[in-house]
Amino acid sequence: MSRVIVIGAGLAGLATAVRLAKLGHQVTLCEAEDRLGGALGRVEADGFSWDAGAASTTLPAALRDLFRKSGRPIESLVQLDPVTTPRRHLFGDGSVLDFPVGDRAAQLETWTDLAGEKTAQAWTDLVDSYGETWQILRKTSLEPPLMDRLPLPAIRGLKPWQSLERVAERHLDDDRARAVLRYYATQHGSEARFTPGYVGVWSYLERTFGRWTVAGGFAAVADALAQRAVERKIDVRTRAEVAAVTSKDGAVTGVRLADGTELPAEIVVSDIDPRILYTQLVSDPAAKKVRKQVERTHQAQAAYVVHLGLRGPVPELPFETVLHGTPTVTVRTGGTAPAGHTAWSVLVHGYPTDDVVDLLVARGLHIRDKVVSRQTSASWWTGVAWEGYRTASRRAGNVSPVKGLYCVGAGAHPGGGVPATTLGAAIVADAVGKA
Repeated sequence: MSRVIVIGAGLAGLATAVRLAKLGHQVTLCEAEDRLGGALGRVEADGFSWDAGAASTTLPAALRDLFRKSGRPIESLVQLDPVTTPRRHLFGDGSVLDFPVGDRAAQLETWTDLAGEKTAQAWTDLVDSYGETWQILRKTSLEPPLMDRLPLPAIRGLKPWQSLERVAERHLDDDRARAVLRYYATQHGSEARFTPGYVGVWSYLERTFGRWTVAGGFAAVADALAQRAVERKIDVRTRAEVAAVTSKDGAVTGVRLADGTELPAEIVVSDIDPRILYTQLVSDPAAKKVRKQVERTHQAQAAYVVHLGLRGPVPELPFETVLHGTPTVTVRTGGTAPAGHTAWSVLVHGYPTDDVVDLLVARGLHIRDKVVSRQTSASWWTGVAWEGYRTASRRAGNVSPVKGLYCVGAGAHPGGGVPATTLGAAIVADAVGKA
């Protein structure tokens, strides 16, 4: 049995902690804030409740595997529900696409109705082709630790030198279809021209596995993992800021808290920004190369999020609506509200130059006189911005060159978002192994 310290109780930190505890390790979880869950939180005010961060996910098997490998199935604590409404895309020319994310035939039909058979078939063929991309990524990047260099057949299959913008221009003949593909870069805080084309694999994952949410809000996942931590007898310490990761001869020896407390450990798992980890907390010479590597990355642009409580009748929207333009705006309707009211979360992708309500009104959603509550979410760590395909090799690996040190979370391999961060936790749990 190893003594394990997990720094940070975001989704990835919680997921790693409960997995390692189930494997028989003695786990201590240190969180600088007074609550667990990181971006998986709630904003509550005036009788309304909104998800502060993630509100849905694709690849539900990643969450199911997490709960199964840490104890009981996820259904014993929370209920995953499929998002059955289409994602609505409102384009600058006034056209509307109600896009069913989880149905190939329905996507083909919807594109045909909007843009004709040629565009519909081009979109379908492109998403079909991402099936092979998914298999390559799964076998080389999402299940094993990050390799120093992918096998040549995998590189040829992924074509990392092609940007998502290039793929959109080359394979799609309609500007609206291109905008929908670019959105997979936008929602992760990056620009399509700097994002590898293989990131479009999310279009295949959504179509194949659907999109899922949680009754009562996605923050319930963090609550369930906190409960699982208690069941696994994890020593959970809130308001426990880690000031240093201690080491000797290239191997971790524990952590030192900001109050001076020394916690010994053979394994330390970090769920914080790797740039902070390697430049401020880790001084071991073995980390010199990876320190320079992560210093060359930049933070993805977090969406500016405003939560609106609306009274009376408002435009009826599906679970998610994308308002294309500059900036791109996403409206989510999954919050809870008092009778006769509606809860919206508005995500502005890019630097807002106008008030959020002004942006909505300018895009045709006239709700100015309906707003009775307005709250703002704090920005959360959304990971590393794509700055060309080499970004993948600059992102912190799950296994550190410092023996016993591991990285998970949005800034580490394989990236941000619910599926990627839970897959990263699984990689670390497999690398550490049973006690």
